[in-house]
Amino acid sequence: MQAPQTGKLLNNQGRNLSKNSLLGLTSLNQEVALFDYDNVLIQRNYIENEQVRIVSGGAYFLAEFVGKGMLTASIEGDNYLAPSSKIVLRTLRELSYNHIKGNLVIVRANSGDLLNFGLAVERAVNDNLRVKLLPISDDVDNVGVPKTCKRGLSGIILILKMAGAMSERQHSLTDIFKFCKKYSNNVVSTDIDYSLLSDNDGGNECTCNSKSAVHYGVKRMRSSLNLAQGLCVEALNHIVTIPQEDSNIEFDDYGEDGQHSKLLLKPEDNIVILLNNNGILNRNEEWLFAKEILDFLAGSSVQVHRFYVGNFMRCLERNNLNLTVMKVEDKEVLSYLDDPCSAPGWHKMNQGLIGPLSTDNVLNSKLKRKERLSPPIRGIKLDDNLANVLLFSTQFACDALISCEKQLNIIDAEKGDGDTGTRLKNAAEILLKRMKQDKLITSYPFTFFESLSKILESSLGGTIGCIYSILFEAAAKVFNEYSESTEITPSIWLNSFECAGEALKRYGNVEDGDGTMYDPIYAFTQTSRHEFEQGNNCMDSFGKGVKVAEETAQLTKKPKYRYPDSGAHAVGIWMRAVFEGVKLRCSFD
Repeated sequence: MQAPQTGKLLNNQGRNLSKNSLLGLTSLNQEVALFDYDNVLIQRNYIENEQVRIVSGGAYFLAEFVGKGMLTASIEGDNYLAPSSKIVLRTLRELSYNHIKGNLVIVRANSGDLLNFGLAVERAVNDNLRVKLLPISDDVDNVGVPKTCKRGLSGIILILKMAGAMSERQHSLTDIFKFCKKYSNNVVSTDIDYSLLSDNDGGNECTCNSKSAVHYGVKRMRSSLNLAQGLCVEALNHIVTIPQEDSNIEFDDYGEDGQHSKLLLKPEDNIVILLNNNGILNRNEEWLFAKEILDFLAGSSVQVHRFYVGNFMRCLERNNLNLTVMKVEDKEVLSYLDDPCSAPGWHKMNQGLIGPLSTDNVLNSKLKRKERLSPPIRGIKLDDNLANVLLFSTQFACDALISCEKQLNIIDAEKGDGDTGTRLKNAAEILLKRMKQDKLITSYPFTFFESLSKILESSLGGTIGCIYSILFEAAAKVFNEYSESTEITPSIWLNSFECAGEALKRYGNVEDGDGTMYDPIYAFTQTSRHEFEQGNNCMDSFGKGVKVAEETAQLTKKPKYRYPDSGAHAVGIWMRAVFEGVKLRCSFD
């Protein structure tokens, strides 16, 4: 008798399954509760704790790590998708209500999680909240792949535990961020492919009869014994290098910007190991794999100070284990890992009460204003002439995108869904309608770009909506740093564009040359900045920047394809339109 496939079962249940499973968790663990607005698990007494609040979540289930000594809140998505930026931002506002210590958001650096959490953090910062974001990208195979394909594995669990312990000890937001960022570069993980066992262990064989069950168990354990040593040795060789005494390896030459090809361990180095079962192994097999890992390391001088094994994180679509190794360089690390923790995902369930269990576990949120309907009016104020220039150039960009709908769809159809042009056209029409109805404030660039960010997130939708929303959210931040009376300059406009590009690079996990929409944006800022520094006229500088951006967009065409990246091509279109609109209405010296 074949068991149902859990992943398909979950995906067929809709969003109620995530909420109901979290309510079940709150019934068993009385230290946590569920916010009333979405799938956000929270420490029940979080308001009473005057310490930095640690937040995580995302596409994979991290709610079991909410508890004293670990997470303050976990924001869960539906059906293994990232939660929306609106829910993340709402939670950050809730956690910041009458609280000044700040929030540290730690997420795996998978594109969906990082984009949505990143957008929320950008908006939270613009809302004057104390928030920092730390992405964890611990997969050893991240090296050599496009940044958009990088991912985090089980290493985030160790970082969350240390962050939670530091919070309990009343460390500041800055200190916790710096310490955890350092150790995010000391953590490397890999997958251990266990499919060989699952394909040959008689998984579809009925074990209702006791003799069949015994036969199945013996067969599986023998298969595990045969595979464990090879799999563990292969995995460890994949993520760590332990040079011999006569080796010529230079220790300072390993790693690039915190992304390790391997973790280089010196003799006598101290390490912590985490083996994430992922629901594949039984308890006996867990000990078997632990033994093989320790046997391999016994031949070196590396010291294993902690070894954690269990079902920490689960990915239902994959039949892999995760092996994580963390290099320990500070004596505080082990004490942080050993500090008390009530989160059931870290150790046994702590029900936190004396008496019968309660099923009333919905916690009302405290914010009276659930979501700001319109952005605040603040920052630099433009005179009427410049405000009209901003309005006119935006209309130019919208008209250009509408006229290029079919062209962009044809380009996008080569590698995607063929709807980029239509989505941008629909968003442009919404913006035009808002502008004609005089519903967009153009005299304050901060307010204008904040409005664009929110409109584009909802009207474009999906990844592209999140990307454009991040761009304008980050662009708004620059204008918020000045007073209303500050005179606007071309340099401030360029600073805003550079800030938007940096945000896209940070949260989109992209670099110049990856063949994405970041390429023309980066080309524009670099060229314009260079022309400015040479003392050239600002319109000439921007014009050269736009020209290089258009050329760069065409260079995103990959081998064997006819067209460039549709997102990059769209950037060239609206960038040219904005520039031409500014030229028609305004001139700078």
